[in-house]
Amino acid sequence: MPRRLANLALLAAIATLLVSGIVAWLLPEIAASPLYVAHRVAGIALVLALGWKYAIARRSLRRRGARAAGVWIGLATAGVTIVAVGLGLAWTVGFVSFDRPFAYSALNLHVIAGLALGGLVVAHALARGESRPALVTFASRRAALRGLGLLAASLVVSVALERLALVRRVTGSRHAGSFSGNAFPVTIWSLDSVPTIDVDVWRLAVGGAVARPLKLSYRDIATLPRREASVVLDCTGGWWSEQVWSGVSLMDVLARSGMSEAATRVEVISVTGHRWTFDRSEAERAILATHVGGEPLSAGHGYPLRLVAPSLRGFLWIKWVGEVVAA
Repeated sequence: MPRRLANLALLAAIATLLVSGIVAWLLPEIAASPLYVAHRVAGIALVLALGWKYAIARRSLRRRGARAAGVWIGLATAGVTIVAVGLGLAWTVGFVSFDRPFAYSALNLHVIAGLALGGLVVAHALARGESRPALVTFASRRAALRGLGLLAASLVVSVALERLALVRRVTGSRHAGSFSGNAFPVTIWSLDSVPTIDVDVWRLAVGGAVARPLKLSYRDIATLPRREASVVLDCTGGWWSEQVWSGVSLMDVLARSGMSEAATRVEVISVTGHRWTFDRSEAERAILATHVGGEPLSAGHGYPLRLVAPSLRGFLWIKWVGEVVAA
């Protein structure tokens, strides 16, 4: 494969991996399913294209020497690529998981390596600083056949790997136990520490586009109509757990404060500062949970109040909720 066509294939694969990996986190599972498939196929395409890239890079090193522009960035890029691809393949076939061989999820390490790879690819391209031919120069029959061959091979290998993979959800997450009360993994988005909350002092502030801003105590929340649902928590750390969550409807809380009919978004904010904005349809399905499996939430799982957002990934399930703002 020509050098620049191989580079273009690698760039397309990495771009697809970054976009599909990040965007899929933000969408409901059903909407994100095609992105997970695209992510796997792009990962295999990257591995296959690396074979061509290796031969090209070896010839370039022999010709230009180790001191040429971009060589060390290129070597760093190669190293991070090996880490990201290796962890991704090891996760797919079950050699690593969220709890082995490290205390920190191997899938999180894969994500960190992937993000670093994106930055290194940009730095490598800028360091090389060579002119690029117009895309039309690749529009030959041979180039098209090579590209289609790479895509077809990626699809075939992806299907084969899926058959070898251990049972898991479409997101790649593995089961970490269900219907176990608080006995499921504790992970915290953005590396916040577990806050110490005095429930007698804690209040849930409700404001924004409401007629009556409120500050509700834990006892006030307990007087609202209870809602209970069995919902899967699918963590971006690579595990999932189905639990019975109980608490109050987020919309019931907002209705008590007189939420404006014109409001279309709801922001949920943790006492740690972690926050996310949900559209009204997502808020209508959400629960502000006080219990899981009949047990009060543990501190690590978000006591005294945690958002449960059905069909959305776990990092959007805000823990230690302290404020709700309608907009």
